[in-house]
Amino acid sequence: MARFRLLKDPDNYVLYDWDLVQDPESLAYWFDHFEVQFKQALKCATERYGCEPDGPERITAAQEHFDRILDYLRLHPDSLPGGRLGVYDICRLREIALRENDIGDPFACLKARENRIALDCYRRTVESHAELAGREKWLALVRGVFAGNLFDVGSPAGMEAPDVPPDFFRSIDGVKPRPWFIDGFDEFYADASKPGGGWSKAVVFIDNAGSDFLLGLMPLVKELLIGGASVVLAANELPSLNDLTVADAQACFDELIGIDPELAGLAAGGKLQIVSSGNDLPMIDLTNVSDELDAASEGADLVILEGMGRGVESNFDTVFNVDAINIAVLKDTQVTKYVGGEILDCIFKYARAS
Repeated sequence: MARFRLLKDPDNYVLYDWDLVQDPESLAYWFDHFEVQFKQALKCATERYGCEPDGPERITAAQEHFDRILDYLRLHPDSLPGGRLGVYDICRLREIALRENDIGDPFACLKARENRIALDCYRRTVESHAELAGREKWLALVRGVFAGNLFDVGSPAGMEAPDVPPDFFRSIDGVKPRPWFIDGFDEFYADASKPGGGWSKAVVFIDNAGSDFLLGLMPLVKELLIGGASVVLAANELPSLNDLTVADAQACFDELIGIDPELAGLAAGGKLQIVSSGNDLPMIDLTNVSDELDAASEGADLVILEGMGRGVESNFDTVFNVDAINIAVLKDTQVTKYVGGEILDCIFKYARAS
């Protein structure tokens, strides 16, 4: 594993600065949130694992395991090394409870269904973008990322109805108008529209399955390729919630190039790589990424952190030595409190290389 080479100051990198031990109201919220979320994960896991000989027993054991973890942390929230507790830490403990009971990918069936639905909508999506040009096209692409990012089973709305994701095309109409809560689009477009294209190589950290990746992010990635950039897509090594793994992302991409010959041509010859980030959570520690990702990032001049976990709950204030975008929709009341926004606020944070 490696420290991400695009970090400006890896020695002083801060993954997150939200210590729940010092915020009792948020601490209580997140305990309740993870309790409900875990039950929903196991409900979805029943579809994938329930028919296996010992599947029901493993699911029950995972629930009991995580209950013990939460019960202990409620009594001893400062018991982890350093005396701090963050959302990242609870995410890690959730995955331990699942994996130690051989529930590796509880949302596998859900992800597969949503990928199929999104693939069926892909052609309509890219055809709508092909009718646009310049600023109007880039704005539509960014709004598409916002619309896709609404499908997130880690958010309260996603937990309530994981089998009923937002309709992508209706979601586009529901994206908040500009100016967004954090709105660096004008500066971004000024760079994107430079003669010859804005960037030579982009590293893009991907988030959720379904419309998030296939209808939101991939059309934007395609536009970067059209502009002459090569693209590195960085996906989780292991499953977490409905986030895509590197294997999931490769399977989706293989389907896409069968639908979109233009994308296939743009990506040929190594112009688009899909690599493992080495990560296994919705948030990401950029001082601990895979050697593969770090090597593939050599020569990059743009990094994109997509989604609330990678770009807001972690790495919100991270400084890079290249241009950087944090793009997400705020879907959780405590995260909005953390950054000072409101539910469904849009974040398009663009920072030029410092």
